[in-house]
Amino acid sequence: MNEPKVHVGILFEPEIRFSFLTPYQVNGTGVAGIQTAAYEEGKILWQGGLYDELLFEPADEAASEFDLKDVTIGINFHWERKEYQRFPGALKIIMEDGKLTGINITGVEDYLASVISSEMSATASLELL
Repeated sequence: MNEPKVHVGILFEPEIRFSFLTPYQVNGTGVAGIQTAAYEEGKILWQGGLYDELLFEPADEAASEFDLKDVTIGINFHWERKEYQRFPGALKIIMEDGKLTGINITGVEDYLASVISSEMSATASLELL
């Protein structure tokens, strides 16, 4: 049985900068290195083309890694800041309300392992930790 996947929204910005640390592909074509996607004319501008959405899939899901630049953490807290973050799995980029949303598609086990206690309610049970 295949592990269930979760779709986790990570970024909501007019431009998303990202890089692939392992081989990825989009529409069957290999893609590597540093990339930028931007919202333009109601579409996603990437490598000179306009798209409704983009799905970057890893060549080897078990060894997949990509970085997103300027991910905001600690939203509305005194320690709010932007940082690079690394993710396993696929990267999907969609348009929403005049901006782009970067979505990490990953196995539920990888996602659960990445959730830290500071993201959970103080009243959460020990089993959830």
